[in-house]
Amino acid sequence: MKKTLIILSMLICWIGAQGQQKSAVDSAELIVQQYYNLLNYDGLRNDSILYIETIIYKRSNPTDTAIMKRWFLAPNKARAELWHGDTLLEGAYSDGKTIFREYQLGILTHWTRVADSRYYNIAPNYDFRGALYHRKADAAVLKYEGIWDFNGNPVYRVFVDIPFKYCRNYLFEKESGLLFLIQETNQHSEYTSHQAYDHPDWHAYHEYQPLGDVLIPSVESYQMDGDVVYYFSKSRYVPMNMDIFTKD
Repeated sequence: MKKTLIILSMLICWIGAQGQQKSAVDSAELIVQQYYNLLNYDGLRNDSILYIETIIYKRSNPTDTAIMKRWFLAPNKARAELWHGDTLLEGAYSDGKTIFREYQLGILTHWTRVADSRYYNIAPNYDFRGALYHRKADAAVLKYEGIWDFNGNPVYRVFVDIPFKYCRNYLFEKESGLLFLIQETNQHSEYTSHQAYDHPDWHAYHEYQPLGDVLIPSVESYQMDGDVVYYFSKSRYVPMNMDIFTKD
């Protein structure tokens, strides 16, 4: 009888531990999903193309600006170009099916066809929806770390581990549910090998622009190598033009 009680007690403890672990995972996913529900990217119009123009400059040299231009049409037509003055520095675009092209000043002399794997490796760098939008496809592991105090304000913290990337802490405002800060760590994933690369110390989201029923980040900043880079974006819809996703 005593042995049965011991086994039963161990079983109850194990079930409890599993329940707490599942709850923590579910809480992290719930916070992230609620955030994307607020942004409502499913509400983007499909009779027009989303266009985002972003002015970029460093705190150390605010007069030297670059402009990033991005076009998007759900589900997967996209184009991005980074300009400095009249010079195209880099870019990529795809019709989401068979066309995958890239440009890099000094490396590629013209727009060049690339493998779809290459395109989908660089495309996230331009994606306005953020790294967590494709978290399931990227095999991201999310861990809820509870409510934290951030400058006297309660925030949710979610630890995110994505293969081939440095681990990050995502901080969401408890009251609004909006993401406002990403803290990038020097910790690598435990289940995959990594190649070291330069990365920001943090990435902040200061403001979101309403566009119909959608929210799009409009003021961002990040710190890297002791300097801060600012992003100021304006979003609007432009008329349909499939040449944007099919021609140089």
